[in-house]
Amino acid sequence: MADRKTPRRTSPKAAPPARRPISAGWAAAILAILVAIFFHEVLVGGQTFTSPDAMAPAGFVRMGEQSLWQDHVYPLWNPFVFLGMPSFASGAYNPLIYPPDWPLALLQRVLPLPEMTWLILYYAFGAWAFFLLAREWGARAEGALVGAIAFIFAPNLIAVGSHGHGSQLVDSAYLPFMLWLGTRWLRGGKLEWLGMLAIAGGFQMLRGHVQVCFYTWLAIALYAAAVVALPPRGPDAAPRAQPVPRALALAAAAALAFGIAGLYNLPLQDYSHLSMRGAGEGGGIGMERATMWSLAPIELPTIVVPGWAGFGGQTYWGGMPFTDYPNAYVGMVTVLLALPAFLATGAARVFALALAGIALLIAFGHNSPVYGFLYAHLPLFNKFRIPVMVLLLFQLAACLGTAWGWSTVLDGRAEKGERARPVDRLLMIAAALLAVALLAGVLGREGFRAAYQSMAMAAHPGYPAQAASIAYEGFIGDLARVSLIGLGGALAAWLAFTRRLDARVATGIAALLILFELWPVSGAVMKPVIGPAVPHRLDLGRDDVVDYLEHAGPRGTFRVLPLDPDQFQSNRYAGFGIASLGGYHAAKPRLFQEFYDAQLMDNLGWMRLLNIRFLVTNQALPQVPAWLTLVHQGEGGFVYESHLALPRATLVDHYRVVQPAKAILDSVKNGTSDAEFVTFLESDPHLALGPASSGSAAIVSYRLNDLAIDVNAPAPGLLRVADLWFPDWVATVDGHETLILKADYLLRAVSVPAGRHRVEFHYRPRAIRRGLWLSIASLLAALALIAAGLLRARRAPAAPVAAAPPGG
Repeated sequence: MADRKTPRRTSPKAAPPARRPISAGWAAAILAILVAIFFHEVLVGGQTFTSPDAMAPAGFVRMGEQSLWQDHVYPLWNPFVFLGMPSFASGAYNPLIYPPDWPLALLQRVLPLPEMTWLILYYAFGAWAFFLLAREWGARAEGALVGAIAFIFAPNLIAVGSHGHGSQLVDSAYLPFMLWLGTRWLRGGKLEWLGMLAIAGGFQMLRGHVQVCFYTWLAIALYAAAVVALPPRGPDAAPRAQPVPRALALAAAAALAFGIAGLYNLPLQDYSHLSMRGAGEGGGIGMERATMWSLAPIELPTIVVPGWAGFGGQTYWGGMPFTDYPNAYVGMVTVLLALPAFLATGAARVFALALAGIALLIAFGHNSPVYGFLYAHLPLFNKFRIPVMVLLLFQLAACLGTAWGWSTVLDGRAEKGERARPVDRLLMIAAALLAVALLAGVLGREGFRAAYQSMAMAAHPGYPAQAASIAYEGFIGDLARVSLIGLGGALAAWLAFTRRLDARVATGIAALLILFELWPVSGAVMKPVIGPAVPHRLDLGRDDVVDYLEHAGPRGTFRVLPLDPDQFQSNRYAGFGIASLGGYHAAKPRLFQEFYDAQLMDNLGWMRLLNIRFLVTNQALPQVPAWLTLVHQGEGGFVYESHLALPRATLVDHYRVVQPAKAILDSVKNGTSDAEFVTFLESDPHLALGPASSGSAAIVSYRLNDLAIDVNAPAPGLLRVADLWFPDWVATVDGHETLILKADYLLRAVSVPAGRHRVEFHYRPRAIRRGLWLSIASLLAALALIAAGLLRARRAPAAPVAAAPPGG
């Protein structure tokens, strides 16, 4: 590769006047403007994202905010979904722990900013961070800008943010930024970069998407390995100092990052063992559940042709549920411009190729043995699901290739030498292939229909022929479209390479072609979830059924069972303080998941035990049993009241020990004993009980983290509460701590003596206290690293850190 600093020339006209490269500030401004234009409906059009996943957290957020701002109690537990679950430790709702949110929250108190401003800012930040990384790894400013545009507007990232996975999008934006910080440390060895990497990693973890954090540090580790294994080459390449110690120091940064987020990480770590994600083989989520969203190898053409496997709804014939858009799509121009990048070598380019390959193999999930190997042997990996989530790394690698490839093109053809030939040849071959694809899409559209339809129907059993025909029309149209755009990209690249087109003009054309290719696809992914912004968004879902249930009794005195699947898997009722047996969370408590898997929700014995007083349905029941009464009907549906439901808090005077413990599920189901008088335990507490069931147990306070019950027991008995057992609950009887027993496999019970007593339950997770101290200590250590690095620089100024050469 020719040296950019001293290009060879035969006359003054051979080298055009040098222009100042695009600065990081100008790049940030350009990228922010493009992001604002793409999301204009959200920023200035009064719209917002209305996907079910965006709405689902409302059940946690609404009650959590009431607890935080009105009751001045930090929300740690949500008793209104399932039978209760941690809201903080599960990542469902943990306000005020993420410092970057604080300035924007203050700003929104004085300025009428759109509610999704924070999300749009992270799109702009992710694009700018990619620009910094590409520049650090040797791309020209123009190439870094083009790569950043391709990275941030690919439908994978657009879908993540718009469809309600805000934490995933935020943590994805940290990926290029943290790689940039890690690279600065590896190259310059300045302690401040290591400290900043630790803080950035801590903030990323605090934002709460562990899987993306895991992939980020995996990428950093792979790059460090590439740096150690592939030292710089060439006559001008200076050897990197101490590559192995610096690479090992990244592990210390990762440990500090974990510690900075300890306030969140330690409770999350504790909960992972008690959630459904620790219920599978080897303490994981289970291979079948983990690999539900696996990329089928037959879908690989969607990398460049978005409609290859159908696009949306009935037309999609790929292998993933619900996610019916081209997950791996990065665009024809993105791939075309990446091809010249790998005519050179270097650690960064080897890393990018390896990262893309590894990401695809992981994304294949159950379609590849790689996922099973990692599931069995890579720490934490068995807790994750959705293999296609790793396509973020493939997208990063592909767009880095675009940045390097466009830089190679803009470096231009040399007057002499071998470098021109492979680039020329590569562009000509690509253009020829694109021309053939264009002709096939325009002239031969009927020639492939039968083969395509047969393939689609074979890949997706039960896929209708009519849908296959519609999918084919979409595919062949997309093929023609992307081939034509790709030809435009090849022409622009050739004109820029031969210096017939000014570098900045060519860059503008390349950027426009990428936008013209990606925006329609990403816009189609986002369009179904764009809707009007509601001033009181957390009040969404209120209807006549909610109004009725809100007045049916005090909180904590009854639970509802939504009979319709869409309502059962919703947090809507929980958002209004109405306890529902259903709900939505990606990591439900393991105990409840086992109950759910046994399909016991509508079993009469369990409904009675679990305080199911109301059944809610969209349609009237065809036959109403004698134990049900229709008490409300309206636009929101029908509400039936059960006359068999036991109170939430019940005094019982007998217990039976059942082993194995899981057999209790069947014992209650089969009505072995009347739950009004008997509870099932897993071990014998050796209690002497009397006739206590005739006593009373009245709930006097029912809040998120606390429960108070006044008991009047004529004899010693067991107070059973039909809320989920969890190890971080503590109980007191008249202020004296007492043991909480796991009753009926799912619930909580304590022993109470005869007489009047105040029984209190308090949710007090010890991991939060330990995590807080760990966060403080780790943050101080990271700040000390930064201070030490700056102090050392002041005492002995070092040479400036140079960007990587084009070879990485």
